[in-house]
Amino acid sequence: MQLFQININEQQSVKCSLFSGISSSKIVIIASAAGVVQSFYQKLAQFFLSNGISVITFDYSGIGKSLHGNIKKENSSLTDWGNRDLEAVIKYTSETYPCHKIILLGHSIGGQLIGLAPSSYIADKIILVAAQSGYWKFWKGVSKIRMWANWHLLVPILTKGFGYLPSKKISRMESLPKNVAEEWAKWCRSSNYLFGSFSYNKLYFDRIKCKLTSISIDDDFLAPKKSVEWLTAKFEKASIKSLHFIPENFKTLKIGHFSLFTEKFKDSIWNILLEETHN
Repeated sequence: MQLFQININEQQSVKCSLFSGISSSKIVIIASAAGVVQSFYQKLAQFFLSNGISVITFDYSGIGKSLHGNIKKENSSLTDWGNRDLEAVIKYTSETYPCHKIILLGHSIGGQLIGLAPSSYIADKIILVAAQSGYWKFWKGVSKIRMWANWHLLVPILTKGFGYLPSKKISRMESLPKNVAEEWAKWCRSSNYLFGSFSYNKLYFDRIKCKLTSISIDDDFLAPKKSVEWLTAKFEKASIKSLHFIPENFKTLKIGHFSLFTEKFKDSIWNILLEETHN
């Protein structure tokens, strides 16, 4: 693994990790879920590398190794994560590895941000894992109430009180910069999710024409199947293949939103992801 950084401006840089194979002709860029550091995907990256595919992981501005100084002074937004940070990684990859096929693997919000990166259309393949709309009405029953409260009350109140979203104090997630948390909450309160916040020329979903595999997970509380289907449909010009993972089919009680990326699924789901990089 080789660490490097991509300079965004005089004050900011995106810290990246390269898992590179000499004979590799493909490179996967992993766009992380919100509040998830790149090291979470390291085992999967090493698995891809052992199968002849290079990988780049990175931390969005204000997260993990890309947090420079006090998070309260971090001005990056969720939009910046897509049209600036992810965009910079895609451009770096295409310029540094011009002969490699580029595969974008977006987990959760990482899959959403692909549609905000102008250069995403150059990808040869896209794999979405639990990439969804966060609009609260996609949930049902008590869960719907919880999601409404999360985006209308909890996130705004905590963010205003602390000057950032202190996720690390109440969960395993990394804390989020103020502008990221506030913009995310705004999207999740809208039935049109992020599409209600941008003009047509600032979105790139319908400019993507490569093959795209979208994965939903039956027991994923954070990404109900209908919310995944809603977002997937926004890639309207891509050649779409949808997969729905049910825990019992993998002889396990739980997959959820995150476990798919753990070594528990190295001999099952990881092989499916590997196969999708070839198709």
